[in-house]
Amino acid sequence: AALLLLALAGPALRAAPDPAAGPSGPRVKLTFSNWEKFTDIVVDGSSDKAASDLIYGELNRHLASLAKRYLAPGQTLVITMRDIDLAGTVEPWRGPDFGHVRYMRDTHPPRLVFDYQLLDDTGAVVKEGSEKLTNLTYRYQTPSLQRDTTTYEKQLLDDWMSSTFGTPRKPKKPRAP
Repeated sequence: AALLLLALAGPALRAAPDPAAGPSGPRVKLTFSNWEKFTDIVVDGSSDKAASDLIYGELNRHLASLAKRYLAPGQTLVITMRDIDLAGTVEPWRGPDFGHVRYMRDTHPPRLVFDYQLLDDTGAVVKEGSEKLTNLTYRYQTPSLQRDTTTYEKQLLDDWMSSTFGTPRKPKKPRAP
């Protein structure tokens, strides 16, 4: 029953602001538009709702972290993700269990396509636009030591936040050894 409740509540939870941001802190509202049509969201051999939810969760947490660093208190960043093509490719035709392996090649860079709006504390639009992000040299950059399903896509968002919103208000906290 709990799983059914979570499954039914999933769409409502997706657009919820980051609860850790607090009422006056910067917030993020991330939505996936037609995730079923995204180019590549294969995770563990599947591109179903569970894979979409995993990617959504990782990107939403990362964007909330970036918002705290780059946005002013009271601002809200609304992002509507229109397409995701995860870095690398899955080649299930290679044999059993190869649907769970992601091959990183220059020909399959990470790609994010989204619309965004930055809102002030009254809900007025401060900045808006559409973005198509990709990194053709992703394999030659050093990502964070903490790898997960969306390591390269998070790097795209890091670079975009920096170029779009400037110098972070708060520096990134160093990781504990």
